[in-house]
Amino acid sequence: MNFDMNSCWSRGVELVTSNFQLLSAIAAIFFLLPNIAIYLLMPDMQTLSDPMADQQVVQARMAEILLPFIGVMIVSLIVQFVGYGTMVGLMSDERPTVGQALSTALKAMPSLIAVFVIFALAYILGAFLIILPFSILGGVAGSPFLAILGILPILVFVTWLMARFSMSLPVMILENRLNPLTAIATSFRLTKPKQWQILLFWFVIFVVMTIISVIIQSVSGLFAALIGTGTMALILLGLVSGTFAMITGMLVSALAVAMYGQLDGPDPAGIEETFE
Repeated sequence: MNFDMNSCWSRGVELVTSNFQLLSAIAAIFFLLPNIAIYLLMPDMQTLSDPMADQQVVQARMAEILLPFIGVMIVSLIVQFVGYGTMVGLMSDERPTVGQALSTALKAMPSLIAVFVIFALAYILGAFLIILPFSILGGVAGSPFLAILGILPILVFVTWLMARFSMSLPVMILENRLNPLTAIATSFRLTKPKQWQILLFWFVIFVVMTIISVIIQSVSGLFAALIGTGTMALILLGLVSGTFAMITGMLVSALAVAMYGQLDGPDPAGIEETFE
């Protein structure tokens, strides 16, 4: 069991480049098309994506479409889960066919949803317990700054939680362990020795992705605003958002497979001792 950030990144990029045609086809189906569909089904998304839009108008429109938006996002998330599972399966050492990888991902879907629900509950409970003392101290001291200060440890906690849960999908797909509790327990066992390095790795990855996403969405929102409010503008936004989702989906799947290969493999030190 070992983890090296540079090796993990290099292996992840290698997996994407060596399987690019296959992965891009899967990602287009499960990431690109759903994003285009979201913008076409919910035209108000253009207003939300426009960085120059009146924030009061944006907030009002968001309040109006909140429930439909949540419903669409849940469906989109489930579809993307299938895409992640399929891509992880395709990059395994067993080299399954697309049909086999898709079948495995579909079988794992109920378990993956259960893992997501458990993660969400753990996050809510943990965030509440973290923010509670800060809120109490802020109320007693009459300083809202103390309550705001509690956001930092919450961010650390959720990143740590994501790092510890991050091997759940590879465990379910590559080891065929469909019990969500078993998958979570295995993920915690695999990530425990290197949990802080893994936390830092995923933190850097997601911060960079978030910054790039904000820039891309802002630029595409401006171009869409220049085009107008028609179908072409919505398709442009969907294409840009979907293409970025494709790239990040392929990369995150590959990095998860690469990380699993390191954490589940033998410890190099142990191998050296065997041959000494």
